Amino acid sequence: MDTSQMMILIATWVLMMVWLCFVSVSAAAAWKKWNRTQGALRVQMCCLWIGSVIVFAGDLLHLIGGTISTYTGNPTGPVPVAGTVFEFRTFSMFFDALVFIVYYTLWILFIVARYQQGIFQSYDKISTGLAVAAMVLILPGVIPNALGIYSVNYIIAIWAPHITLFIIFGGMTVYKLIGCARAALARESDPLIRAQEAALFRAGIGFAFSFLFFFLSLSLMPINELFGMFMIPKTFAYMFAFYHLIKGVIAPVPETNKKPHSFSHHNAQYPA
Repeated sequence: MDTSQMMILIATWVLMMVWLCFVSVSAAAAWKKWNRTQGALRVQMCCLWIGSVIVFAGDLLHLIGGTISTYTGNPTGPVPVAGTVFEFRTFSMFFDALVFIVYYTLWILFIVARYQQGIFQSYDKISTGLAVAAMVLILPGVIPNALGIYSVNYIIAIWAPHITLFIIFGGMTVYKLIGCARAALARESDPLIRAQEAALFRAGIGFAFSFLFFFLSLSLMPINELFGMFMIPKTFAYMFAFYHLIKGVIAPVPETNKKPHSFSHHNAQYPA
Protein backbone atom coordinates (compact mmCIF):
# COMPACT_ATOMS: atom_id res chain seq x y z
CA MET A 1 0.00 0.00 0.00
CA ASP A 2 1.67 3.21 -1.18
CA THR A 3 1.50 6.68 0.42
CA SER A 4 -1.32 7.95 -1.81
CA GLN A 5 -3.49 4.93 -0.97
CA MET A 6 -2.76 5.43 2.72
CA MET A 7 -3.78 9.10 2.55
CA ILE A 8 -7.01 8.25 0.72
CA LEU A 9 -7.75 5.54 3.29
CA ILE A 10 -7.16 7.91 6.21
CA ALA A 11 -9.37 10.60 4.64
CA THR A 12 -12.08 7.99 4.04
CA TRP A 13 -11.96 6.88 7.68
CA VAL A 14 -12.18 10.46 8.93
CA LEU A 15 -15.19 11.22 6.72
CA MET A 16 -16.93 7.98 7.64
CA MET A 17 -16.29 8.41 11.37
CA VAL A 18 -17.97 11.82 11.21
CA TRP A 19 -20.88 10.31 9.29
CA LEU A 20 -21.20 7.39 11.71
CA CYS A 21 -21.31 9.87 14.60
CA PHE A 22 -24.41 11.42 13.04
CA VAL A 23 -25.94 7.95 12.69
CA SER A 24 -25.08 7.02 16.29
CA VAL A 25 -26.66 10.18 17.70
CA SER A 26 -29.76 9.58 15.60
CA ALA A 27 -30.04 5.98 16.83
CA ALA A 28 -29.61 6.96 20.48
CA ALA A 29 -32.10 9.83 20.28
CA ALA A 30 -34.72 7.78 18.43
CA TRP A 31 -34.28 4.89 20.91
CA LYS A 32 -34.89 7.24 23.82
CA LYS A 33 -38.05 8.65 22.24
CA TRP A 34 -39.24 5.18 21.21
CA ASN A 35 -39.12 4.12 24.86
CA ARG A 36 -41.13 7.16 25.96
CA THR A 37 -43.84 7.47 23.32
CA GLN A 38 -46.83 5.46 22.18
CA GLY A 39 -49.09 4.92 19.19
CA ALA A 40 -48.11 6.34 15.80
CA LEU A 41 -45.24 8.32 17.33
CA ARG A 42 -43.76 5.12 18.73
CA VAL A 43 -43.91 3.50 15.28
CA GLN A 44 -42.18 6.51 13.72
CA MET A 45 -39.40 6.54 16.32
CA CYS A 46 -38.99 2.79 15.91
CA CYS A 47 -38.47 3.21 12.15
CA LEU A 48 -35.89 5.96 12.71
CA TRP A 49 -34.13 3.97 15.44
CA ILE A 50 -33.89 0.68 13.53
CA GLY A 51 -32.94 2.55 10.36
CA SER A 52 -30.04 4.29 12.09
CA VAL A 53 -28.79 1.07 13.69
CA ILE A 54 -28.70 -0.91 10.44
CA VAL A 55 -27.13 1.98 8.50
CA PHE A 56 -24.38 2.15 11.14
CA ALA A 57 -23.74 -1.59 10.84
CA GLY A 58 -23.84 -1.58 7.04
CA ASP A 59 -21.55 1.39 6.50
CA LEU A 60 -19.09 0.26 9.19
CA LEU A 61 -18.78 -3.18 7.58
CA HIS A 62 -18.42 -1.54 4.17
CA LEU A 63 -15.64 0.68 5.52
CA ILE A 64 -13.81 -2.27 7.09
CA GLY A 65 -14.20 -4.28 3.89
CA GLY A 66 -12.77 -1.45 1.81
CA THR A 67 -9.85 -1.13 4.21
CA ILE A 68 -9.06 -4.86 3.98
CA SER A 69 -9.28 -4.65 0.19
CA THR A 70 -6.87 -1.70 0.09
CA TYR A 71 -4.46 -3.37 2.52
CA THR A 72 -4.39 -6.71 0.68
CA GLY A 73 -4.48 -5.18 -2.80
CA ASN A 74 -7.35 -7.53 -3.63
CA PRO A 75 -10.74 -6.07 -4.69
CA THR A 76 -12.65 -8.84 -2.88
CA GLY A 77 -10.93 -8.25 0.48
CA PRO A 78 -10.15 -11.93 1.26
CA VAL A 79 -9.84 -12.97 4.91
CA PRO A 80 -8.84 -16.51 6.01
CA VAL A 81 -11.58 -17.98 8.23
CA ALA A 82 -11.53 -21.54 9.53
CA GLY A 83 -9.40 -22.78 6.67
CA THR A 84 -11.44 -21.05 3.97
CA VAL A 85 -11.21 -17.66 2.30
CA PHE A 86 -14.04 -15.31 3.21
CA GLU A 87 -14.37 -12.43 0.76
CA PHE A 88 -15.12 -9.76 3.33
CA ARG A 89 -15.42 -6.77 1.00
CA THR A 90 -17.71 -8.65 -1.38
CA PHE A 91 -19.99 -9.59 1.50
CA SER A 92 -19.87 -6.11 3.06
CA MET A 93 -20.94 -4.48 -0.21
CA PHE A 94 -23.84 -6.90 -0.60
CA PHE A 95 -24.83 -6.32 3.03
CA ASP A 96 -24.58 -2.51 2.83
CA ALA A 97 -26.74 -2.48 -0.28
CA LEU A 98 -29.34 -4.65 1.51
CA VAL A 99 -29.19 -2.28 4.49
CA PHE A 100 -30.13 0.75 2.42
CA ILE A 101 -32.94 -1.14 0.70
CA VAL A 102 -34.34 -1.94 4.16
CA TYR A 103 -33.68 1.63 5.33
CA TYR A 104 -35.90 3.19 2.68
CA THR A 105 -38.51 0.48 3.26
CA LEU A 106 -38.64 1.74 6.87
CA TRP A 107 -39.26 5.22 5.48
CA ILE A 108 -42.30 3.85 3.66
CA LEU A 109 -43.59 2.58 7.02
CA PHE A 110 -42.76 5.92 8.65
CA ILE A 111 -44.78 7.83 6.03
CA VAL A 112 -47.75 5.47 6.33
CA ALA A 113 -47.72 5.74 10.14
CA ARG A 114 -47.33 9.52 10.21
CA TYR A 115 -49.60 10.68 7.44
CA GLN A 116 -52.07 7.87 6.68
CA GLN A 117 -53.10 6.38 10.04
CA GLY A 118 -51.27 3.16 9.17
CA ILE A 119 -53.25 2.61 5.97
CA PHE A 120 -51.27 1.56 2.88
CA GLN A 121 -52.42 3.21 -0.32
CA SER A 122 -51.69 1.99 -3.86
CA TYR A 123 -48.57 4.15 -4.09
CA ASP A 124 -47.18 2.58 -0.90
CA LYS A 125 -48.00 -0.95 -2.02
CA ILE A 126 -46.14 -0.43 -5.30
CA SER A 127 -43.05 1.02 -3.64
CA THR A 128 -43.08 -1.73 -0.98
CA GLY A 129 -43.40 -4.38 -3.69
CA LEU A 130 -40.38 -2.95 -5.52
CA ALA A 131 -38.44 -2.90 -2.23
CA VAL A 132 -39.23 -6.57 -1.54
CA ALA A 133 -38.22 -7.46 -5.11
CA ALA A 134 -34.90 -5.66 -4.63
CA MET A 135 -34.29 -7.61 -1.40
CA VAL A 136 -35.10 -10.91 -3.08
CA LEU A 137 -32.71 -10.17 -5.92
CA ILE A 138 -29.80 -9.29 -3.62
CA LEU A 139 -30.20 -12.02 -0.97
CA PRO A 140 -28.63 -14.78 -3.14
CA GLY A 141 -25.42 -12.77 -2.89
CA VAL A 142 -25.63 -11.80 0.79
CA ILE A 143 -26.39 -15.17 2.36
CA PRO A 144 -23.83 -17.37 0.55
CA ASN A 145 -21.07 -14.84 1.20
CA ALA A 146 -22.08 -14.59 4.85
CA LEU A 147 -21.97 -18.37 5.28
CA GLY A 148 -18.86 -18.82 3.15
CA ILE A 149 -20.71 -21.20 0.80
CA TYR A 150 -19.61 -19.45 -2.36
CA SER A 151 -18.72 -15.97 -3.58
CA VAL A 152 -20.78 -13.92 -5.98
CA ASN A 153 -19.13 -11.00 -7.70
CA TYR A 154 -20.87 -7.81 -6.61
CA ILE A 155 -21.41 -5.51 -9.56
CA ILE A 156 -21.90 -1.86 -8.66
CA ALA A 157 -23.69 -0.82 -11.79
CA ILE A 158 -26.79 1.15 -12.63
CA TRP A 159 -28.13 -1.83 -14.59
CA ALA A 160 -27.83 -4.33 -11.70
CA PRO A 161 -31.49 -5.35 -11.04
CA HIS A 162 -31.50 -4.69 -7.29
CA ILE A 163 -29.85 -1.29 -7.75
CA THR A 164 -32.29 -0.29 -10.49
CA LEU A 165 -35.22 -1.24 -8.25
CA PHE A 166 -33.61 0.52 -5.28
CA ILE A 167 -33.29 3.78 -7.22
CA ILE A 168 -36.90 3.55 -8.42
CA PHE A 169 -38.60 2.74 -5.12
CA GLY A 170 -36.19 4.90 -3.13
CA GLY A 171 -36.91 7.84 -5.41
CA MET A 172 -40.65 7.22 -5.04
CA THR A 173 -40.30 7.15 -1.25
CA VAL A 174 -38.27 10.35 -1.05
CA TYR A 175 -40.65 12.09 -3.46
CA LYS A 176 -43.61 11.15 -1.28
CA LEU A 177 -41.84 12.19 1.93
CA ILE A 178 -41.12 15.64 0.51
CA GLY A 179 -44.69 15.97 -0.78
CA CYS A 180 -46.30 14.89 2.50
CA ALA A 181 -44.08 17.16 4.59
CA ARG A 182 -44.71 20.14 2.32
CA ALA A 183 -48.48 19.58 2.37
CA ALA A 184 -48.54 19.25 6.18
CA LEU A 185 -46.34 22.30 6.59
CA ALA A 186 -48.75 24.37 4.50
CA ARG A 187 -51.78 23.17 6.46
CA GLU A 188 -50.64 22.95 10.09
CA SER A 189 -50.58 25.86 12.54
CA ASP A 190 -49.06 24.09 15.55
CA PRO A 191 -45.46 25.33 15.98
CA LEU A 192 -44.09 21.91 16.97
CA ILE A 193 -45.63 20.08 14.05
CA ARG A 194 -44.57 22.82 11.64
CA ALA A 195 -40.99 22.59 12.89
CA GLN A 196 -40.99 18.82 12.46
CA GLU A 197 -42.50 18.97 8.99
CA ALA A 198 -39.97 21.60 7.93
CA ALA A 199 -37.19 19.29 9.18
CA LEU A 200 -38.69 16.31 7.36
CA PHE A 201 -38.91 18.38 4.18
CA ARG A 202 -35.22 19.31 4.47
CA ALA A 203 -34.28 15.72 5.24
CA GLY A 204 -36.17 14.65 2.13
CA ILE A 205 -34.21 17.16 0.07
CA GLY A 206 -30.99 15.72 1.52
CA PHE A 207 -32.08 12.21 0.57
CA ALA A 208 -32.98 13.42 -2.93
CA PHE A 209 -29.48 14.84 -3.46
CA SER A 210 -27.94 11.63 -2.11
CA PHE A 211 -29.84 9.68 -4.77
CA LEU A 212 -28.71 12.16 -7.42
CA PHE A 213 -25.04 11.75 -6.50
CA PHE A 214 -25.47 7.98 -6.22
CA PHE A 215 -27.03 7.82 -9.69
CA LEU A 216 -24.32 10.04 -11.21
CA SER A 217 -21.59 7.96 -9.61
CA LEU A 218 -22.91 4.64 -10.89
CA SER A 219 -23.76 6.02 -14.32
CA LEU A 220 -20.39 7.70 -14.93
CA MET A 221 -17.98 5.29 -13.24
CA PRO A 222 -17.85 3.03 -16.34
CA ILE A 223 -16.48 6.05 -18.20
CA ASN A 224 -13.95 7.03 -15.54
CA GLU A 225 -13.53 5.60 -12.04
CA LEU A 226 -12.87 9.11 -10.71
CA PHE A 227 -16.62 9.73 -10.94
CA GLY A 228 -16.84 7.44 -7.91
CA MET A 229 -15.91 10.60 -5.99
CA PHE A 230 -19.59 11.56 -6.24
CA MET A 231 -20.00 9.23 -3.24
CA ILE A 232 -18.38 11.98 -1.12
CA PRO A 233 -21.10 14.62 -1.69
CA LYS A 234 -23.60 11.76 -1.32
CA THR A 235 -22.31 11.23 2.21
CA PHE A 236 -22.56 14.96 2.97
CA ALA A 237 -26.15 14.93 1.69
CA TYR A 238 -26.91 12.16 4.19
CA MET A 239 -25.25 14.15 6.97
CA PHE A 240 -27.49 17.11 6.09
CA ALA A 241 -30.57 14.87 6.22
CA PHE A 242 -29.63 13.23 9.52
CA TYR A 243 -28.81 16.57 11.11
CA HIS A 244 -32.36 17.79 10.45
CA LEU A 245 -33.86 14.47 11.54
CA ILE A 246 -32.02 14.63 14.86
CA LYS A 247 -32.56 18.32 15.59
CA GLY A 248 -35.95 18.95 14.02
CA VAL A 249 -37.82 15.62 14.10
CA ILE A 250 -36.56 13.36 16.90
CA ALA A 251 -35.48 15.85 19.58
CA PRO A 252 -38.79 17.81 19.75
CA VAL A 253 -40.98 14.68 20.03
CA PRO A 254 -43.10 14.97 23.19
CA GLU A 255 -42.72 12.16 25.72
CA THR A 256 -45.54 10.30 27.47
CA ASN A 257 -44.76 11.94 30.82
CA LYS A 258 -45.77 15.22 29.24
CA LYS A 259 -49.04 16.25 27.69
CA PRO A 260 -49.33 14.28 24.44
CA HIS A 261 -49.21 16.30 21.30
CA SER A 262 -52.06 15.81 18.83
CA PHE A 263 -50.78 15.00 15.37
CA SER A 264 -53.67 15.94 13.14
CA HIS A 265 -51.93 15.64 9.81
CA HIS A 266 -52.50 11.95 9.10
CA ASN A 267 -54.38 12.59 5.87
CA ALA A 268 -51.75 14.77 4.22
CA GLN A 269 -51.92 14.81 0.47
CA TYR A 270 -48.98 13.37 -1.39
CA PRO A 271 -47.93 13.28 -5.03
CA ALA A 272 -49.48 10.30 -6.73
